[in-house]
Amino acid sequence: MLSFSKLLLLALVIGAVWFGWRWVTRVNAIGRDRAAAKRRDSAAAGPARRSAAPPPSPAGDAEDMEKCPECGAYVAPYSAVSCGRPACPYGR
Repeated sequence: MLSFSKLLLLALVIGAVWFGWRWVTRVNAIGRDRAAAKRRDSAAAGPARRSAAPPPSPAGDAEDMEKCPECGAYVAPYSAVSCGRPACPYGR
């Protein structure tokens, strides 16, 4: 036989499932809207903006670090930028 506590528990479970489903649906809709806006922004920027970004490197591609003779910082020699000092070998 169904008691009041069982009916109350059933109503709470149904309510939790209902509000949980609404929350998941809302989160998915926001994610879709953000992805669509990002696609619109990248398409509106044109080819100049897309070519300015460096191409992504493969996941297994790595460089050995070398110590800069001028500032002493360890940098990747093929992708290093100048440290701002006049004798920096990576600023050329």
